[in-house]
Amino acid sequence: MIYIPIAVALVCFILYALDRRAKNEAIDWLTAGKMTVFGGAIAGGIVYVLKTDVVEIIKEIPEIPITQEMFVGVPTF
Repeated sequence: MIYIPIAVALVCFILYALDRRAKNEAIDWLTAGKMTVFGGAIAGGIVYVLKTDVVEIIKEIPEIPITQEMFVGVPTF
């Protein structure tokens, strides 16, 4: 699954370079690097979250009776 963040990072760089070319401006390599790294990192985070089985994680959380009793009854203030 590492291919998706790398592909997104490459697309981010290409789109930035095309935008600079369309405006006839020079590529700012620091900005291009930031966009590439952060685009890949965000895509990697999204892939990681979507790959994780949330139902299995919820099943591992122990049940605490005190917490369940908090939500029973009518709230009084």
